[in-house]
Amino acid sequence: MNKKDNKCLVLVVPCFDEQEVLKKTNGELLMLLNNLVDENLIDSSSYIYYVDDGSNDDTWAIIKQLCEKHKSVRGLKLSKNFGYQNALLAGLTRVNDKCDFVVTIDADLQQDINAIPKMIEKYFLGSEIVFGIRNSRKGEPIIKKVTGVLFNKILKILGGKLIEDHADFRLMGKNALKALLQHSENNIFIRGLVSDLGFQTSIVKFHQNKRELGKTKYNLFKMFNLAYNGLSSLTVKPLRFLLFIGLLSTFVSIMWAIYVLYAKFVTGGIVPGWASIVLSIWFFSSIQLVALGLIGEYLSKIFFDVKKRPRFIIENEVE
Repeated sequence: MNKKDNKCLVLVVPCFDEQEVLKKTNGELLMLLNNLVDENLIDSSSYIYYVDDGSNDDTWAIIKQLCEKHKSVRGLKLSKNFGYQNALLAGLTRVNDKCDFVVTIDADLQQDINAIPKMIEKYFLGSEIVFGIRNSRKGEPIIKKVTGVLFNKILKILGGKLIEDHADFRLMGKNALKALLQHSENNIFIRGLVSDLGFQTSIVKFHQNKRELGKTKYNLFKMFNLAYNGLSSLTVKPLRFLLFIGLLSTFVSIMWAIYVLYAKFVTGGIVPGWASIVLSIWFFSSIQLVALGLIGEYLSKIFFDVKKRPRFIIENEVE
């Protein structure tokens, strides 16, 4: 590959309270960039772009120091903690039109950076999106592994498109990045949207490393919140399932009504007032479920489009 064919790569790294790992992470990523430049895989204008998602520690101070020390490091600070997905989106939005392709990776580098050269090779072979797929999940609690697998299975059943064992470690070309940024919903679930963009894709497998410094900030509550946002933003099948339950309940209530009327007028073994109470409860509960399901169908369409709140607010940027 000739030098003139090289393209600008940006490594987007979301950070939240990562003061323990940032300097080590930066050293390894800079070494990777230098090696890629030496191998003529990327242009020397390539750089690292840190996104501080409203950290409470010295993350932003360290990012600014790294930016002053290294010309290949830039940073963005959000005004508060907007969540991992929005921090990732903020970084992608800011580097759009400033690079040819982008790789997103976590600040703790549990995702193996040695997979990045393989991703670049896949990109030059024609893949617009290259997914990093975990061969193993070292260092993760059992409950995180189990809930992750369960979420993927449920989302697939409900119609969502997810790449198994893929988080947010991926390469995206310019066309895929522009297509992703056209999505304007507030509760964005990037890994679900990227897999449904329709470009040529490929995968690169890697072994997930154990976190060496600091502690993960992605607790069980944040995992549940991410799963819920992903489920509600990618598919309306849960609402349709509610509608189905309402219709099924209506059918059962009709059958039950036939039995109650039979018991009242044929066998006569019914306590006075019991029939009217039971019938009214079953019938109106079923009607309410059907109504909620139908209303939910319409609200789900409106929900995705009406909210126009900013998905992130920028406080500071260093280039």
